[in-house]
Amino acid sequence: MEDKQRFSIKILHICIVLIIIISIIFIAVLLVLNYEEKGESNMPFILSKIAIISSAQGKDVENSEFKWDIKAILNNDINIYVEKNTKYGKQELISEVKIGNFNIKKAPNIGSIKIYKPINTNNVSLFENNDENIANELIFSGSKSTDLKNLQISNQGGRICFRCANNEIGEYKSNDDMEINYNQLLQKMNIDEANLEAVVSFDIIITLDSGKSFKTEGIEIKIPNKNIVNEGTVGLESTDIENAIFKRIEN
Repeated sequence: MEDKQRFSIKILHICIVLIIIISIIFIAVLLVLNYEEKGESNMPFILSKIAIISSAQGKDVENSEFKWDIKAILNNDINIYVEKNTKYGKQELISEVKIGNFNIKKAPNIGSIKIYKPINTNNVSLFENNDENIANELIFSGSKSTDLKNLQISNQGGRICFRCANNEIGEYKSNDDMEINYNQLLQKMNIDEANLEAVVSFDIIITLDSGKSFKTEGIEIKIPNKNIVNEGTVGLESTDIENAIFKRIEN
């Protein structure tokens, strides 16, 4: 009788241990799945918003036989705001912010998309659509203040940017116009806005002075902003950055 009782107690202990082990594994799996879905729950820095400015511009074609011969260009200037998380309890500083792994997930039906970095010149413009300014990735170094022309972001948080441009939309030729308003250029060319639509994705890595790094993959933006053909210049801000899920990475 005592042997049976001991055996029963032993079985009970084994069952309790198995239940504890299964519970631990189950909780661990839930934590992993939750992290994969939601990423870091308390980042030192967050993406607060993305602002896109779409604008139609033109470049005069030299030595043309027409009074007006303008190459149409569509610029989309992407501004990303990195902000300190006030709920994060520790002091951290940004060492660098890297934007890379650009992918044209949907190409426009007219022309093609190129990515440009800011330029460090005396020119007023922050961007120039030249081949030497094409970027595969951009690295903004942490500094005392944000200086986009020198690819610097404040180590307390600031703005980073790049340009998605379509330089091959076509040319507008005319001998009749007295003057040309570039905001009406796409409209004059009878461009269908649907043929300009594109989707670009990219990754962002935030590295801190402490050595910690956080990465979000596949942030998607749709360009250009709606009604670009009729308006010529359209700005849009979005704080709804649902797919910006940051995860800790090892350096």
